[in-house]
Amino acid sequence: MYTEADRQAAQAESRKRWIVTVFPGAVLVLAGIVVFILCQVQRRDWGWVFACGCTILGGACAIFLYEVYLRPVLLYVRHLSNMLNGRKREVTGMLTKVAQVTSDKDGLDAYSVTVNIGEKDAPEDERLFYYDAQLSRLAIPPGIRVRILSNDKMISDIREA
Repeated sequence: MYTEADRQAAQAESRKRWIVTVFPGAVLVLAGIVVFILCQVQRRDWGWVFACGCTILGGACAIFLYEVYLRPVLLYVRHLSNMLNGRKREVTGMLTKVAQVTSDKDGLDAYSVTVNIGEKDAPEDERLFYYDAQLSRLAIPPGIRVRILSNDKMISDIREA
């Protein structure tokens, strides 16, 4: 399901987003510093107000872009690393339910998948896993026996058993 090319593409996207996140904040802070120095040399009183405003605006811009624009990609890069290189657990059982609506699993959108690993379909044998919503929908219908490789309840591979 996941390949090294997926991770490399996500890492390239995160590098681009780092630049977009840091550049506006750095420019504003640098502009504030330059104006402050020039105003101190010319003995102007308004330079510190402008420098404070630029510093606050630059910091707020960087924090906002980090949380909204960069952080989701960094979470997905970490998820891909866990799926490719992390410790995996194998489970075989009957696929009983796949959610139609996504839910949040550690900052990522995922579909919940329920698998019954027992032989008697007892409720205590059900296990909950999460399937990445950025992948195509799960093509396996409920009622089929599946083999799941998972890392911390996130499915890294699912196949018919």
